[in-house]
Amino acid sequence: MRAINHAMTGAVIGLSVAAPVAIPLAFVSHFALDGLPHEGNLGLSHKGNTAVLSVDIGLCVVLAIIIFVIRPQYWWLAIFCAILATSPDVMWFNMHKDNGRGKTPKPVAERHAIVKLHAKVQWFQQPIGIVVEVAWAIITGLTLYFLLRS
Repeated sequence: MRAINHAMTGAVIGLSVAAPVAIPLAFVSHFALDGLPHEGNLGLSHKGNTAVLSVDIGLCVVLAIIIFVIRPQYWWLAIFCAILATSPDVMWFNMHKDNGRGKTPKPVAERHAIVKLHAKVQWFQQPIGIVVEVAWAIITGLTLYFLLRS
């Protein structure tokens, strides 16, 4: 799932759920969303993947700025939950790199339990999954819009 979808979901949680519950809920929402069918940029070159990731991160920054400028009640929690909901994807950054040491990274099966879980819940990453991602973006975007207006 795109980072912006995770971030918008986290922001919605931060704006609509009380602080003690919102924080773990935002984190767990990441894995729930990754359990939905989604597009995984299969077949993109490294350059293409980097461009898509850059736009995705840029959209997350714009979301945080919008929340900060509008400053609804509990805006800080919304931004924190947006970051937290996106954070599990950081583990993928070094998954396919050798870190300049000439060594191949460990396969998923030999990694930490959370990495294994994260890989397992992403059962459907195909180009057609973009339909689910766009639908989710529309739903959470509209929800966020109405939460920010109130």
